[in-house]
Amino acid sequence: MVAALFRRDTRSSAAKIRRLITTLTESRMAQITAGTAPPDLATKIMTTVDPVDGDTFTTQEMVDQVAIFFLAGHETSASALGWALYLMATHPDWQARLAQEAQQIDACDFTVMSKLRLSRDVFREALRLYPPVPMMVRETTCPEQFRERDIKVGSQLVISPWHLHRHERLWDNPDGFDPDRWHTENGQKCGREAYLPFSAGARVCPGAGFAMVEGPLILSRLLRDFRVEPVDARVPVPVAHLTVRSKDGIWLRIVRR
Repeated sequence: MVAALFRRDTRSSAAKIRRLITTLTESRMAQITAGTAPPDLATKIMTTVDPVDGDTFTTQEMVDQVAIFFLAGHETSASALGWALYLMATHPDWQARLAQEAQQIDACDFTVMSKLRLSRDVFREALRLYPPVPMMVRETTCPEQFRERDIKVGSQLVISPWHLHRHERLWDNPDGFDPDRWHTENGQKCGREAYLPFSAGARVCPGAGFAMVEGPLILSRLLRDFRVEPVDARVPVPVAHLTVRSKDGIWLRIVRR
């Protein structure tokens, strides 16, 4: 019954991805056994002993972990870039600035990130307006009190970046697109205290740093060679699925510069 919730091609693609991850995991398991595995994150995860029962991940457990990383990293990045491109299409002045910035750079790797300041500001603003994960749930491990209301241990709290990022009592022009806000006193304060596109604390997204390199770099590279324009009056309507998507897609016209 669960499988019927997904299209046949979706299930087929998921099976292929899982087979690939299984092959890679089994290969790494063999390297660990032989003592030839590289000392990277995968090896560390697969060899770390559970402090409670003393076990390590089985192959299938590791496949599950990698599959979650794969899905979370792909889906969220795609959502953020889709909305960033839409914002560029509807704000051609900012798009022109990003294109000019990108055209000053020849390389396309992580070493150029210090030169992509505009692209980074735009991507941060896209994450503020359209956070890929619109809400998250956390369970309290100790008694808390929020706004004079006692919160018991084990209570589930819903944290909504979508609402927090647009809170009128916190942000200047909360619903407006303004990448320059990150250089204002209000923007910097809210960036520290009211900006949670990757969650925070012990459960912060482990790919946050990579995403803030990957996103601005891909956005910059695309706008260097292509111009994006809105299509007619198609205004995307955000809806919350696994990530924030558009109800009927994001329609853009792509023109080579």
